[in-house]
Amino acid sequence: MPNAAPKAVREPASIRFRNPGAMWGGKRADKWGAVDDIVLKDGQANHIAVFPTMVQGAAAQFDLWRAGYAGLTLAAAVKKWSGGNSSAAYMKFLKEKTGLGSYDAITVALLSGPKGLALMKAQAQWEAGKPYPMTDAQWAEAQRMVFINAAGRSRAH
Repeated sequence: MPNAAPKAVREPASIRFRNPGAMWGGKRADKWGAVDDIVLKDGQANHIAVFPTMVQGAAAQFDLWRAGYAGLTLAAAVKKWSGGNSSAAYMKFLKEKTGLGSYDAITVALLSGPKGLALMKAQAQWEAGKPYPMTDAQWAEAQRMVFINAAGRSRAH
């Protein structure tokens, strides 16, 4: 078929569903406005929450890390997040993008500051397989939605 149209490339689920961290649905996703929870056809029956906007999805990602991953080392957080899937490669990627080490603690202060922004952006890039299509201003807005100030006091509990 010499004149066949090229096959359309489908965007990754994290982009299609405006969910930078590719997080599952549930109470944390619902809190930030998730409208659905889709079962992916990935052979593992993984789920992904669907958000109205990427900023809401990113806020849910920040909030989930604040509530469920603060207090863990980066390595433990990545293993928990990924369910052990490619966690060594995932860890290496995050270290390269953020400068954080395997044994660095994830804290509310870290998540609410510049390293937290870098971490969430890197995670979104890993999940999408390419840079996530959000501006720095959108990332900062999502972070502000979750954190009042760099001292780490949270608006959302």
